[in-house]
Amino acid sequence: MAIVTISKEFAAESEVFAEKLAERLGYSILDKEFIAEAARQLNISETEASILRRGRESRLLRLIDKYTASTIQKVVSRDYGRLDDQNYFEVIKNLVIKAAKQDNVIIVGWGGQCILADHPRAIHVRIVKNIEERIAILKEKLDLDDRGALELIEREETESAKYIEHYFNRSWNDPHLYHLIINLSKLGFEQAVDLVIDLVESVERNT
Repeated sequence: MAIVTISKEFAAESEVFAEKLAERLGYSILDKEFIAEAARQLNISETEASILRRGRESRLLRLIDKYTASTIQKVVSRDYGRLDDQNYFEVIKNLVIKAAKQDNVIIVGWGGQCILADHPRAIHVRIVKNIEERIAILKEKLDLDDRGALELIEREETESAKYIEHYFNRSWNDPHLYHLIINLSKLGFEQAVDLVIDLVESVERNT
């Protein structure tokens, strides 16, 4: 089965796209929100955790221990920068590789398009959206003005670009990293999901 990696511009509604794609394919999603939930589950009772593990992501939870969760959470919560923690990249790389071995997974962010660049069943997708729409999304979601929204986008995207450049010596925007670049200002979610599903089915037929 296939693996889908998603690289995205900040506030391009990639999380909505990933959820819709996962629902159609029956895939699990590995992203920051999933790690946050895993970290929470590692601190609750086994009974409570067993209830939460009945979903489609349950098999991915077995890949995450307290060390992995705490390392990622430390960076996500900005206690450290992604380029400052020496263990962070190795933890992420190992997690992405282990998740890919599970198949049927969507990996959002973390340089998955570079870590799995040569994986025969990996499909690499980049999600973009017009800057005006992304600013409007952040203004509504976070109650920001135009300037604040634009500054947040620039800050987040500068950090993501530096991560890819630092660890992989590649440009975040290099189109050669991807099978497909989808502009969600031009295509609706369902059309975009259909495109990726066509690729997934092609990979499954040929591997």
